Amino acid sequence: MSIERGRLLVDRRDFLRIGGTGLAGAVLLGGATTGAFARTGALSKEFGAAAREYRVPVELLLAMGYVNTLWEMPPPSASDYEPGDLSGRGAYGIMQLVQNPWADTLARAAALTGLSQTSLKASRPANIRGGAAVLAQMQGTESPGDLGAWQQAVAEYGGGALYAEQVYGTLKDGASATISTGERLEIAPHEDVEAPATYTAASTPDYKRARWRPAYGGNYTNSNREASYNIGRIVIHTVEGSYSSAISWFQNPRANVSAHYVVSRRGDVAQCVRDADVAWHAGNWNWNTHSIGIEHEGYSGNRSTWTNAMYHASARLAAHMSKRYDIPVDARHVVGHRQVPGSTHTDPGRYFNYQKYRRLIRHYKNR
Repeated sequence: MSIERGRLLVDRRDFLRIGGTGLAGAVLLGGATTGAFARTGALSKEFGAAAREYRVPVELLLAMGYVNTLWEMPPPSASDYEPGDLSGRGAYGIMQLVQNPWADTLARAAALTGLSQTSLKASRPANIRGGAAVLAQMQGTESPGDLGAWQQAVAEYGGGALYAEQVYGTLKDGASATISTGERLEIAPHEDVEAPATYTAASTPDYKRARWRPAYGGNYTNSNREASYNIGRIVIHTVEGSYSSAISWFQNPRANVSAHYVVSRRGDVAQCVRDADVAWHAGNWNWNTHSIGIEHEGYSGNRSTWTNAMYHASARLAAHMSKRYDIPVDARHVVGHRQVPGSTHTDPGRYFNYQKYRRLIRHYKNR
Protein backbone atom coordinates (compact mmCIF):
# COMPACT_ATOMS: atom_id res chain seq x y z
CA MET A 1 0.00 0.00 0.00
CA SER A 2 1.04 3.63 -0.20
CA ILE A 3 3.08 4.95 2.66
CA GLU A 4 2.86 8.68 3.31
CA ARG A 5 5.58 9.09 5.88
CA GLY A 6 4.82 11.09 8.97
CA ARG A 7 7.35 13.78 8.25
CA LEU A 8 6.60 17.40 9.01
CA LEU A 9 5.84 19.12 5.72
CA VAL A 10 5.97 22.86 5.18
CA ASP A 11 2.39 24.05 5.15
CA ARG A 12 1.57 24.61 1.47
CA ARG A 13 -0.38 27.71 2.55
CA ASP A 14 2.90 29.33 3.50
CA PHE A 15 4.62 29.09 0.14
CA LEU A 16 2.94 32.17 -1.28
CA ARG A 17 4.16 34.15 1.73
CA ILE A 18 7.75 32.86 1.80
CA GLY A 19 8.31 31.89 -1.85
CA GLY A 20 9.40 34.18 -4.63
CA THR A 21 11.33 37.39 -4.78
CA GLY A 22 10.90 40.44 -6.86
CA LEU A 23 9.72 43.98 -7.21
CA ALA A 24 5.97 44.51 -7.04
CA GLY A 25 4.54 46.15 -10.12
CA ALA A 26 2.36 45.66 -13.14
CA VAL A 27 4.08 43.74 -15.93
CA LEU A 28 2.84 43.05 -19.42
CA LEU A 29 4.58 40.30 -21.29
CA GLY A 30 3.79 40.30 -24.96
CA GLY A 31 3.75 37.44 -27.44
CA ALA A 32 6.04 36.36 -30.22
CA THR A 33 3.67 37.73 -32.84
CA THR A 34 4.51 41.32 -31.84
CA GLY A 35 7.88 40.81 -30.19
CA ALA A 36 6.70 43.04 -27.34
CA PHE A 37 8.18 42.25 -23.96
CA ALA A 38 8.08 44.99 -21.34
CA ARG A 39 11.13 44.54 -19.11
CA THR A 40 9.77 46.11 -15.95
CA GLY A 41 9.55 44.19 -12.69
CA ALA A 42 11.95 41.63 -11.35
CA LEU A 43 10.26 38.47 -12.63
CA SER A 44 9.99 39.71 -16.21
CA LYS A 45 13.67 40.63 -16.14
CA GLU A 46 14.59 37.19 -14.80
CA PHE A 47 12.72 35.41 -17.59
CA GLY A 48 14.09 37.82 -20.19
CA ALA A 49 17.69 37.44 -19.05
CA ALA A 50 17.50 33.64 -19.00
CA ALA A 51 15.87 33.55 -22.44
CA ARG A 52 18.56 35.75 -23.95
CA GLU A 53 21.45 33.90 -22.32
CA TYR A 54 20.35 30.47 -23.53
CA ARG A 55 18.55 31.53 -26.74
CA VAL A 56 15.18 30.18 -25.67
CA PRO A 57 11.93 31.95 -26.68
CA VAL A 58 10.85 33.96 -23.66
CA GLU A 59 7.17 33.21 -24.27
CA LEU A 60 7.95 29.50 -24.06
CA LEU A 61 9.73 29.87 -20.72
CA LEU A 62 6.83 31.94 -19.42
CA ALA A 63 4.26 29.36 -20.50
CA MET A 64 6.25 26.60 -18.81
CA GLY A 65 6.50 28.61 -15.60
CA TYR A 66 2.77 29.27 -15.66
CA VAL A 67 1.90 25.60 -16.15
CA ASN A 68 4.39 24.59 -13.46
CA THR A 69 3.47 26.92 -10.60
CA LEU A 70 1.33 29.80 -11.90
CA TRP A 71 4.60 31.82 -11.78
CA GLU A 72 5.00 31.44 -8.03
CA MET A 73 8.25 30.23 -6.44
CA PRO A 74 7.53 27.39 -3.99
CA PRO A 75 10.06 26.69 -1.23
CA PRO A 76 12.37 23.69 -1.79
CA SER A 77 10.42 21.59 0.73
CA ALA A 78 7.11 21.97 -1.13
CA SER A 79 7.65 18.82 -3.20
CA ASP A 80 10.80 17.13 -1.92
CA TYR A 81 11.11 13.58 -3.22
CA GLU A 82 9.18 11.17 -1.03
CA PRO A 83 7.86 7.80 -2.29
CA GLY A 84 4.24 7.36 -1.36
CA ASP A 85 3.60 11.09 -1.09
CA LEU A 86 1.15 12.61 -3.57
CA SER A 87 3.31 15.74 -3.78
CA GLY A 88 6.74 14.13 -3.31
CA ARG A 89 7.96 14.27 -6.89
CA GLY A 90 11.27 16.01 -6.13
CA ALA A 91 10.48 19.02 -8.35
CA TYR A 92 11.90 22.43 -7.43
CA GLY A 93 11.06 26.03 -8.14
CA ILE A 94 9.15 27.87 -10.80
CA MET A 95 10.83 25.75 -13.50
CA GLN A 96 10.30 22.48 -11.57
CA LEU A 97 13.87 21.21 -11.84
CA VAL A 98 13.74 17.55 -10.84
CA GLN A 99 15.90 15.52 -8.50
CA ASN A 100 14.85 11.98 -7.63
CA PRO A 101 16.30 8.47 -8.10
CA TRP A 102 15.59 8.32 -11.85
CA ALA A 103 15.86 11.93 -13.04
CA ASP A 104 18.19 14.78 -12.12
CA THR A 105 17.68 17.92 -14.17
CA LEU A 106 18.69 19.86 -11.04
CA ALA A 107 22.26 18.52 -11.22
CA ARG A 108 22.19 19.02 -14.99
CA ALA A 109 21.23 22.68 -14.49
CA ALA A 110 24.03 23.09 -11.93
CA ALA A 111 26.59 21.72 -14.39
CA LEU A 112 25.35 23.96 -17.22
CA THR A 113 25.12 27.20 -15.21
CA GLY A 114 27.84 26.79 -12.60
CA LEU A 115 25.27 27.55 -9.89
CA SER A 116 24.92 25.42 -6.78
CA GLN A 117 22.02 23.02 -6.42
CA THR A 118 21.00 24.85 -3.25
CA SER A 119 20.78 28.12 -5.16
CA LEU A 120 18.86 26.51 -8.02
CA LYS A 121 16.30 25.17 -5.52
CA ALA A 122 15.82 28.35 -3.52
CA SER A 123 16.61 31.35 -5.74
CA ARG A 124 14.01 32.32 -8.33
CA PRO A 125 16.38 33.92 -10.90
CA ALA A 126 18.79 30.99 -10.53
CA ASN A 127 15.95 28.50 -10.97
CA ILE A 128 14.67 30.21 -14.11
CA ARG A 129 18.18 30.38 -15.51
CA GLY A 130 18.68 26.68 -14.76
CA GLY A 131 15.44 25.73 -16.47
CA ALA A 132 16.36 27.72 -19.58
CA ALA A 133 19.78 26.06 -19.71
CA VAL A 134 18.34 22.55 -19.47
CA LEU A 135 15.67 23.25 -22.10
CA ALA A 136 18.27 24.70 -24.47
CA GLN A 137 20.49 21.65 -24.09
CA MET A 138 17.54 19.33 -24.74
CA GLN A 139 16.75 21.28 -27.90
CA GLY A 140 20.33 20.92 -29.17
CA THR A 141 22.56 23.29 -31.07
CA GLU A 142 19.71 24.76 -33.13
CA SER A 143 17.63 27.42 -31.36
CA PRO A 144 14.75 28.10 -33.75
CA GLY A 145 12.50 31.12 -33.38
CA ASP A 146 9.50 29.00 -34.33
CA LEU A 147 7.78 28.04 -31.08
CA GLY A 148 6.40 24.84 -32.58
CA ALA A 149 9.90 23.53 -33.21
CA TRP A 150 10.49 23.24 -29.46
CA GLN A 151 7.69 20.76 -28.75
CA GLN A 152 9.88 17.68 -28.44
CA ALA A 153 12.28 19.43 -26.06
CA VAL A 154 9.38 20.71 -23.95
CA ALA A 155 7.91 17.20 -23.73
CA GLU A 156 11.29 15.82 -22.67
CA TYR A 157 11.68 18.56 -20.07
CA GLY A 158 8.26 17.95 -18.52
CA GLY A 159 8.25 14.19 -18.60
CA GLY A 160 5.92 13.56 -21.52
CA ALA A 161 3.70 14.78 -24.32
CA LEU A 162 0.90 15.80 -21.96
CA TYR A 163 3.15 18.49 -20.48
CA ALA A 164 3.85 19.86 -23.95
CA GLU A 165 0.12 19.86 -24.62
CA GLN A 166 -0.44 21.98 -21.51
CA VAL A 167 2.38 24.40 -22.32
CA TYR A 168 1.34 24.93 -25.93
CA GLY A 169 -2.31 25.20 -24.93
CA THR A 170 -1.26 28.02 -22.59
CA LEU A 171 0.62 29.72 -25.42
CA LYS A 172 -2.34 29.41 -27.74
CA ASP A 173 -4.94 30.69 -25.27
CA GLY A 174 -2.78 33.14 -23.35
CA ALA A 175 -2.55 33.44 -19.60
CA SER A 176 -2.43 36.05 -16.87
CA ALA A 177 -1.95 36.13 -13.12
CA THR A 178 -1.14 38.48 -10.28
CA ILE A 179 1.48 36.73 -8.18
CA SER A 180 2.21 37.11 -4.48
CA THR A 181 4.83 39.83 -5.05
CA GLY A 182 2.11 42.01 -6.58
CA GLU A 183 3.40 41.68 -10.13
CA ARG A 184 0.83 41.16 -12.86
CA LEU A 185 2.04 38.96 -15.70
CA GLU A 186 0.32 38.22 -18.97
CA ILE A 187 1.05 36.10 -22.02
CA ALA A 188 -0.83 37.30 -25.07
CA PRO A 189 -2.69 34.56 -27.01
CA HIS A 190 -0.69 33.04 -29.84
CA GLU A 191 -3.41 32.02 -32.26
CA ASP A 192 -0.89 30.67 -34.74
CA VAL A 193 0.50 28.12 -32.29
CA GLU A 194 -0.73 24.55 -32.59
CA ALA A 195 -1.22 22.70 -29.32
CA PRO A 196 -0.21 19.04 -29.76
CA ALA A 197 -2.90 16.49 -28.97
CA THR A 198 -1.98 13.50 -26.84
CA TYR A 199 -3.67 10.15 -27.20
CA THR A 200 -4.62 7.83 -24.39
CA ALA A 201 -4.83 4.07 -24.05
CA ALA A 202 -7.74 2.51 -25.89
CA SER A 203 -9.90 1.92 -22.85
CA THR A 204 -13.22 3.32 -21.71
CA PRO A 205 -13.13 5.23 -18.42
CA ASP A 206 -15.70 4.59 -15.69
CA TYR A 207 -16.73 8.24 -15.93
CA LYS A 208 -17.69 9.20 -19.47
CA ARG A 209 -16.39 12.77 -19.26
CA ALA A 210 -12.89 11.59 -18.31
CA ARG A 211 -9.95 10.56 -20.47
CA TRP A 212 -8.29 7.30 -19.52
CA ARG A 213 -4.68 7.94 -18.47
CA PRO A 214 -3.80 4.83 -16.46
CA ALA A 215 -1.48 4.83 -13.48
CA TYR A 216 1.34 2.28 -13.30
CA GLY A 217 -0.08 -1.03 -12.08
CA GLY A 218 2.24 -1.13 -9.08
CA ASN A 219 0.95 2.19 -7.73
CA TYR A 220 -2.50 0.93 -6.69
CA THR A 221 -4.18 -2.28 -5.53
CA ASN A 222 -6.25 -4.38 -7.91
CA SER A 223 -9.59 -5.00 -6.27
CA ASN A 224 -13.30 -5.42 -6.78
CA ARG A 225 -14.53 -2.85 -4.33
CA GLU A 226 -18.15 -2.97 -5.32
CA ALA A 227 -18.16 -6.54 -4.02
CA SER A 228 -15.48 -6.30 -1.32
CA TYR A 229 -15.68 -2.79 0.15
CA ASN A 230 -18.24 -0.05 0.52
CA ILE A 231 -17.16 3.08 -1.35
CA GLY A 232 -18.46 5.72 1.01
CA ARG A 233 -16.26 8.84 0.76
CA ILE A 234 -14.76 11.30 -1.70
CA VAL A 235 -11.37 12.76 -0.73
CA ILE A 236 -10.28 16.06 -2.28
CA HIS A 237 -6.58 16.70 -2.96
CA THR A 238 -4.41 19.31 -4.63
CA VAL A 239 -1.48 18.18 -6.78
CA GLU A 240 0.94 20.89 -5.58
CA GLY A 241 1.86 21.01 -9.23
CA SER A 242 0.37 20.70 -12.69
CA TYR A 243 -2.22 18.37 -14.17
CA SER A 244 0.38 16.67 -16.34
CA SER A 245 2.86 16.30 -13.45
CA ALA A 246 0.28 14.42 -11.36
CA ILE A 247 -0.52 12.01 -14.16
CA SER A 248 3.17 11.49 -14.93
CA TRP A 249 3.85 10.85 -11.23
CA PHE A 250 1.10 8.22 -11.05
CA GLN A 251 2.58 6.53 -14.12
CA ASN A 252 6.05 6.38 -12.59
CA PRO A 253 6.90 2.87 -11.30
CA ARG A 254 8.74 4.30 -8.28
CA ALA A 255 6.08 6.69 -7.05
CA ASN A 256 4.02 4.26 -4.94
CA VAL A 257 1.07 6.64 -5.13
CA SER A 258 -2.03 7.30 -7.22
CA ALA A 259 -5.50 8.81 -7.23
CA HIS A 260 -8.59 7.77 -9.14
CA TYR A 261 -9.06 11.08 -10.95
CA VAL A 262 -7.18 14.31 -11.74
CA VAL A 263 -9.00 17.55 -12.63
CA SER A 264 -7.28 20.46 -14.39
CA ARG A 265 -7.87 24.18 -13.90
CA ARG A 266 -9.46 24.18 -17.37
CA GLY A 267 -11.92 21.48 -16.34
CA ASP A 268 -10.28 18.49 -18.02
CA VAL A 269 -10.73 15.19 -16.16
CA ALA A 270 -8.38 12.20 -16.32
CA GLN A 271 -9.08 8.80 -14.80
CA CYS A 272 -5.92 7.06 -13.62
CA VAL A 273 -7.29 4.19 -11.49
CA ARG A 274 -10.53 2.24 -11.91
CA ASP A 275 -13.21 2.96 -9.33
CA ALA A 276 -13.20 -0.71 -8.35
CA ASP A 277 -9.47 -0.61 -7.55
CA VAL A 278 -7.86 0.90 -4.46
CA ALA A 279 -5.89 4.05 -5.27
CA TRP A 280 -3.09 4.99 -2.88
CA HIS A 281 -4.00 8.58 -2.19
CA ALA A 282 -5.06 9.10 1.44
CA GLY A 283 -2.06 7.75 3.35
CA ASN A 284 -4.48 5.63 5.38
CA TRP A 285 -5.29 2.12 4.18
CA ASN A 286 -8.79 2.02 5.64
CA TRP A 287 -9.67 5.31 3.99
CA ASN A 288 -8.08 4.23 0.71
CA THR A 289 -10.24 1.12 0.58
CA HIS A 290 -13.48 3.04 1.14
CA SER A 291 -12.95 6.24 -0.86
CA ILE A 292 -12.54 7.83 -4.28
CA GLY A 293 -9.52 10.16 -4.51
CA ILE A 294 -9.79 13.26 -6.71
CA GLU A 295 -6.64 15.31 -7.36
CA HIS A 296 -6.83 18.95 -8.51
CA GLU A 297 -4.18 20.80 -10.46
CA GLY A 298 -2.52 23.63 -8.56
CA TYR A 299 -1.49 24.52 -5.05
CA SER A 300 -3.42 24.58 -1.80
CA GLY A 301 -1.77 27.90 -0.93
CA ASN A 302 -2.77 29.66 -4.16
CA ARG A 303 -6.23 31.21 -4.48
CA SER A 304 -5.93 31.08 -8.28
CA THR A 305 -5.97 27.27 -8.23
CA TRP A 306 -9.74 27.12 -7.87
CA THR A 307 -11.24 28.19 -11.18
CA ASN A 308 -14.96 27.93 -11.90
CA ALA A 309 -14.19 25.41 -14.63
CA MET A 310 -12.40 23.21 -12.10
CA TYR A 311 -15.15 23.51 -9.48
CA HIS A 312 -17.84 22.56 -11.98
CA ALA A 313 -15.90 19.70 -13.60
CA SER A 314 -14.95 18.22 -10.22
CA ALA A 315 -18.45 18.66 -8.76
CA ARG A 316 -19.99 16.98 -11.81
CA LEU A 317 -17.59 14.06 -11.30
CA ALA A 318 -18.34 13.91 -7.56
CA ALA A 319 -22.10 13.98 -8.28
CA HIS A 320 -21.66 10.96 -10.52
CA MET A 321 -19.79 9.17 -7.71
CA SER A 322 -22.43 10.19 -5.17
CA LYS A 323 -25.20 8.73 -7.34
CA ARG A 324 -23.37 5.57 -8.27
CA TYR A 325 -22.13 4.66 -4.78
CA ASP A 326 -24.81 6.37 -2.69
CA ILE A 327 -22.31 8.72 -1.04
CA PRO A 328 -23.98 11.45 1.05
CA VAL A 329 -23.06 15.00 0.06
CA ASP A 330 -22.05 16.33 3.47
CA ALA A 331 -19.01 17.29 5.53
CA ARG A 332 -18.41 13.73 6.72
CA HIS A 333 -18.40 12.08 3.32
CA VAL A 334 -16.99 14.74 0.94
CA VAL A 335 -13.76 15.71 2.70
CA GLY A 336 -10.32 17.18 2.21
CA HIS A 337 -7.06 15.24 2.47
CA ARG A 338 -6.27 17.17 5.65
CA GLN A 339 -9.23 15.48 7.36
CA VAL A 340 -7.89 11.96 6.86
CA PRO A 341 -6.70 10.50 10.20
CA GLY A 342 -2.92 10.67 10.45
CA SER A 343 -2.51 13.03 7.47
CA THR A 344 0.27 15.60 7.56
CA HIS A 345 -1.16 17.37 4.50
CA THR A 346 -3.15 20.61 4.48
CA ASP A 347 -4.85 20.27 1.08
CA PRO A 348 -7.14 21.30 -0.40
CA GLY A 349 -6.25 24.39 1.66
CA ARG A 350 -7.97 27.49 2.94
CA TYR A 351 -9.00 28.77 -0.49
CA PHE A 352 -11.11 25.73 -1.31
CA ASN A 353 -14.80 26.57 -0.89
CA TYR A 354 -16.42 23.43 0.55
CA GLN A 355 -19.89 24.97 0.63
CA LYS A 356 -19.76 25.98 -3.02
CA TYR A 357 -18.37 22.58 -3.99
CA ARG A 358 -21.04 20.58 -2.15
CA ARG A 359 -23.75 22.89 -3.48
CA LEU A 360 -22.54 22.23 -7.03
CA ILE A 361 -22.45 18.47 -6.37
CA ARG A 362 -26.10 18.58 -5.26
CA HIS A 363 -26.98 20.65 -8.31
CA TYR A 364 -25.46 18.14 -10.73
CA LYS A 365 -26.75 15.17 -8.77
CA ASN A 366 -30.34 16.40 -9.10
CA ARG A 367 -30.19 17.12 -12.82
